[in-house]
Amino acid sequence: MARALQGIALCGVILGLILYVWIAVQNETGASQRRLADAAAAGQVAADAEMARIEAAAERTAPLIADAMRADVSAEDLRKAQAQVTDMLSSTPVLAVAVLDGKGGVLSVFGPMPTDAVGGLAPLSSSQRAGQELLGLDLVPVSRLRAGFYREAELTGGGRLPMIFVLRSGAFGAALDAGASAGSGGRAALFNLDGKVVRSSSAPGRAFTPADAALAGAALGWQPLHKDQVSAPGRLSGSTDGAFLEARSVAGGRLHIAYLGDEPSVLTIVAARKTEFLALFGVSMLALVLALSLIQNEWRRDDAENEDAFLVLAQARASCDLLDAGVIDWSLRDGRIVYSEGWAEMFARGVKPASEEAHDWISRIHPQDQDAARETYQSMLDGRVNDIEHRIRIRLPSGLWVQVLERGRAVSGLDGKPARIVLVQTPQAADGAALKETLNGLVQSKGYALAG
Repeated sequence: MARALQGIALCGVILGLILYVWIAVQNETGASQRRLADAAAAGQVAADAEMARIEAAAERTAPLIADAMRADVSAEDLRKAQAQVTDMLSSTPVLAVAVLDGKGGVLSVFGPMPTDAVGGLAPLSSSQRAGQELLGLDLVPVSRLRAGFYREAELTGGGRLPMIFVLRSGAFGAALDAGASAGSGGRAALFNLDGKVVRSSSAPGRAFTPADAALAGAALGWQPLHKDQVSAPGRLSGSTDGAFLEARSVAGGRLHIAYLGDEPSVLTIVAARKTEFLALFGVSMLALVLALSLIQNEWRRDDAENEDAFLVLAQARASCDLLDAGVIDWSLRDGRIVYSEGWAEMFARGVKPASEEAHDWISRIHPQDQDAARETYQSMLDGRVNDIEHRIRIRLPSGLWVQVLERGRAVSGLDGKPARIVLVQTPQAADGAALKETLNGLVQSKGYALAG
């Protein structure tokens, strides 16, 4: 029994620890999702603001550049225009502007063109998913760290002049870094209408991989586009393939920014909370040891109490067998009464009654003796007396009454309160009066009268 209880208690501790880990995982998972959603909300605002600054810079400088590209402009005026545009771009996300010819060749450059962007300049691009209609791409990658913004300016004599505004390496940094710092494994990327990564950022030790781009693209579910179609969902939240995903539309749906974060594993959460886990484990084991100690002490008390009661009862029964007396064992905890074999031989024709309640035993006592017997027994129950000795009449199976001398003793438990009462009953020799009373009862039961 002790081993079974120890096993049950240990299982309870283990289940408690498992429940703690499960709750910690759920809480950390929810917290990770909330952090990523908060980062997406902040990143969307930052990306929209950055796009607005880029468009404003293009609106201010495009007319100047178009005017400087006229055929009759002198080289000196062109240099002045280039210097003026460079100064205007110094406080914007745009670093330089390349003026393109119809075939995508560079006619002129305004501002300091970075070397890593030179090989990535291309003609004005259109979406590859727009079917027969051309849908211009606002933003395209021109190098690993830079993006280009396409814009056409109207020439004075008619026609349009294509330009590509090359952005600084830090463009959209605030929007992307919000996702990269959202939690463990955080990473973010800005997508154009074709689902191509324009810029990306990630936490230290991680990178926004092609697999991440494919995962985000599949979740966003881009469809073939036309000018009157919506590009992708304006907002997307969920988890897939062990990663959390938050995506937001930027610039009215012309761009999308996606944030990815790894779902926390159980080992990672336990490692992060190892101090709490070890403290809980230590407290649980201490509580287990304490509980088992208390239970074992209580069992020892019960065993000692039962052993004391058993010894008293065994001694009483042995003595009574030698003295030709009967023993009644009355358990006060459950109110059950057990009769000895000797009692059964003397008062029940050898048939020992089954375990009875206290009221069953009281019903065997003569009605005239019951009140006095109850008061005597109550004094033992209340702890006022420990030993009693009185005479009562007991009904025999034949219906006759026999007078017995009853001696009793209250056995206290470890708490000092009566736990059992042992009663020893010895039949008394009947004198003439008792015999006459017995005969009168027998004769009256038969319907006769006894002469005086």
